[in-house]
Amino acid sequence: MSFPVLVKAQEFLNDTTLVRPATDSLTQDTLKTNTSSDFLDAPVDYNAKDSVNVDKPGQMVYLYGDARVDYTDITLVADYIQLNMKTREVYAKGLPDSSGTIVGKPVFTQGSESFESKTITYNFNSKKAMITGVISEQEGGFLHSEKTKKHADGTIDMKDGKYTTCDAENPHFYLALTKAKVIPNDKIVSGPAYLVVEDVPLPLIIPFGFFPNQKTQASGILIPEYGEEKNRGFFLKNGGYYLALSDYFDLAVTGDVFSNGTWGVGVRSNYRVRYRFNGGLNVRYYKNVAGDLDLGTYTRSQDFSVRWSHRQDAKSNPSSSFAAQVNLSSSSYDRNHSFENENYLTNTKQSSISYTKKWAGTPLNFSGSLSHSQNSANKTMNLNFPKLAFNVNRINPFRQLSSSTEDKWYKNIELSYSAKLENRINTYDSLLFTPAVFDDMKNGFQHDIPLTANFKPFNNFNISPRIKYTGVIYTERIEKEWDENFIDPETGQVTPTLVVDTIEGFQYAHAYLPSIGMSLNPRIYGMYQFKNQESRVVAIRHVMTPALGFNYTPDMSKWSPNYYDTVQVDTTGRTSVYSYFENGIYGTPSLNGRSGSVTFSLNNNIEMKVRSDSDTTTDFKKVKLLDNLRFSTSYNIFADSMNLAPVSMSGYTTLFDSKFKINFSGTFDPYALDANGRKYNAFEVGNSGKPFRLTRFNVGIDFSFRSREKSGGSQASGSAPNRELDMGPDEMDSQLQETEKQVISQTMSTMYPGYVDFNIPWSLSVRYNFNYTRPGFDSKITQTLNFNGKLKLTPKWQIGVTSGWDFEKNTLSYTSMNIFRDLHCWEMRLSWIPIGYHQSYSFSINAKASILKDLKYKKQKSWYDN
Repeated sequence: MSFPVLVKAQEFLNDTTLVRPATDSLTQDTLKTNTSSDFLDAPVDYNAKDSVNVDKPGQMVYLYGDARVDYTDITLVADYIQLNMKTREVYAKGLPDSSGTIVGKPVFTQGSESFESKTITYNFNSKKAMITGVISEQEGGFLHSEKTKKHADGTIDMKDGKYTTCDAENPHFYLALTKAKVIPNDKIVSGPAYLVVEDVPLPLIIPFGFFPNQKTQASGILIPEYGEEKNRGFFLKNGGYYLALSDYFDLAVTGDVFSNGTWGVGVRSNYRVRYRFNGGLNVRYYKNVAGDLDLGTYTRSQDFSVRWSHRQDAKSNPSSSFAAQVNLSSSSYDRNHSFENENYLTNTKQSSISYTKKWAGTPLNFSGSLSHSQNSANKTMNLNFPKLAFNVNRINPFRQLSSSTEDKWYKNIELSYSAKLENRINTYDSLLFTPAVFDDMKNGFQHDIPLTANFKPFNNFNISPRIKYTGVIYTERIEKEWDENFIDPETGQVTPTLVVDTIEGFQYAHAYLPSIGMSLNPRIYGMYQFKNQESRVVAIRHVMTPALGFNYTPDMSKWSPNYYDTVQVDTTGRTSVYSYFENGIYGTPSLNGRSGSVTFSLNNNIEMKVRSDSDTTTDFKKVKLLDNLRFSTSYNIFADSMNLAPVSMSGYTTLFDSKFKINFSGTFDPYALDANGRKYNAFEVGNSGKPFRLTRFNVGIDFSFRSREKSGGSQASGSAPNRELDMGPDEMDSQLQETEKQVISQTMSTMYPGYVDFNIPWSLSVRYNFNYTRPGFDSKITQTLNFNGKLKLTPKWQIGVTSGWDFEKNTLSYTSMNIFRDLHCWEMRLSWIPIGYHQSYSFSINAKASILKDLKYKKQKSWYDN
């Protein structure tokens, strides 16, 4: 009869002197040692599921079936355990089952360390162990050893071992170690070793090996990668030194060098303070050398790149936040040094560094930011630093004047305040770090105090009176004058021209601007129901949302300073009104006279109600035919002529469960063109022409398709074999159909090698854009077509293709193909760009684990050689 037994082993111990150990070596299975005490530090608890046999005269205990021994922080579990109370040793191993397979192998656990082995002998006094067939995990890698000795300090001596990052019981690859020593939380040092792949030894032999075995970061040398390029020659890249400065941040300094003289240096750092913030910085600088000095094509240039990302934990400080996303580089950096597709296909970059602060319980808030945008095609760069803003959110100053709950008109009056300061620079990247970058800096300060109210005489109608005070500080002003005697400095001839004089110095301009606005926003519904009960279409609903607005600002020139003047602009005597501050970043605070406009817009939504595929008569679904078809324009009531603004149109719709998306927009100019290309009103009496000219039209079509997910799925290992007994008739019929499909697919693949099973995961996305512009007599059409697809042949094979069509050159645009193969502990990648300026390929097979990142084979042709 099987029964669990729990016994204290301390009673078996006696005062017999322990045997002095022999020489401590791996080849001798001696674990004993001298000790000043014959007693153990704690009791040894043991139990077994099947039986416990105690031999008191021999001071032996034999445990069978799920045996377990516990001593202090040590736990040993196995199918068979033998305790020797005389030598203070425990021996464990697995036992064969009915099929002859060894089960219940020993599992030794001490603290956080645990491993499985074939056999183990452990001495409680010396804390040493002799182990065979052990597999242990060592900080990202696995150690297999046929014969291992574990010392009291945790150091391990091993013979005929394997080191691998593959977690399979029989690893797909490993470094065969003749002998090695493992120092916990430090390193693994081995003697001669060689590489074995799929049990085939390779002629890759190393005289010794060194593997980090630390849980914490450690400083060290970064081994460079080597190679050759046709234009830049032999190279060493990404070599340098890594500094583990603390638990919160690190630093790596790397360098690249090419045999043609090109060199570069990089600094990168990552930092993280838990629950507060984290981020990373990457700065690179290159000195480029190209061409041949003897042929006169020798050139030198510089490239740089700065990337910084900073994120603050939202819970660290709810009242303030700091964030940064910086991507700044020279215009030629990506062309010369980037090998990522998305980088050299993008011409624009943006950066932002921002700080916000809110004062709890008050309407006050502050923000500051630095921003940047650049275009690598024309090498322009726009900087905005710093941009500061202080705001007081809307308050109702008169709401507390009356304790009555009645809604008084003055309770809706709102007051707010806003102030902003900006500095803007528009320059080229070549001038970024030179004093000339500040020559064209524009800056200014503006603050506004608006006092507004909102009244609703009836539904959908609003009246909004407003008065706003605006003040602006400028650093310069302009004055224009027509000079009949102007002498051209280049020709020396008298050339009448318009002279613009810039007067530097701080100046303050302000204005009071009262205005009133009115808006009407009704909503109109239309419905058409189909009487045919057999029709799938039940009804069509049309929702129209017209909007009518009116805005008026009176002429305040009598109550505000005049910042406008009139100047002659050509030899015909034609004059024009200009502002002294028209070049300022905030414009002029006051208006030149009065202003007023009427705005019109109309939104349309059309939906269709259809019956679903089910047989029920109450199951319906909605299908959108047009989503937000919008028309809008405005009318300037005080303009001398051509009061109507261009009419804008836009719309959006989706088809086939949002797989097919269409968005479009256009602009119609209500005025015709004469023979000289000047606009005129064709609606006036005596005029003729074509009004409402289409000046712009854009349509974008996106559609994406993917394979349906396979029904059912593979049966999990260990599941009940008679699952069919629990199935209903419908479920069983569905599984039989799926099984029949799989059998047919396998049969067709065997009989016809060219047969392709399309019941595999795939996806396809296509984007087409058509843009038409005709502001005058000449029109221009621009078309783009891009598509990408993925095909997963098996769970481990994946193919991806990205391409497009160049309608101007009638050829394929940028095209790339990527093939990936998951090899369990290895991976294979093939990237191929077959055409274009970046024509290149890259093939690599490498181990997945980062600790063995240099264990790889790589073959590539760089686009830099084109």
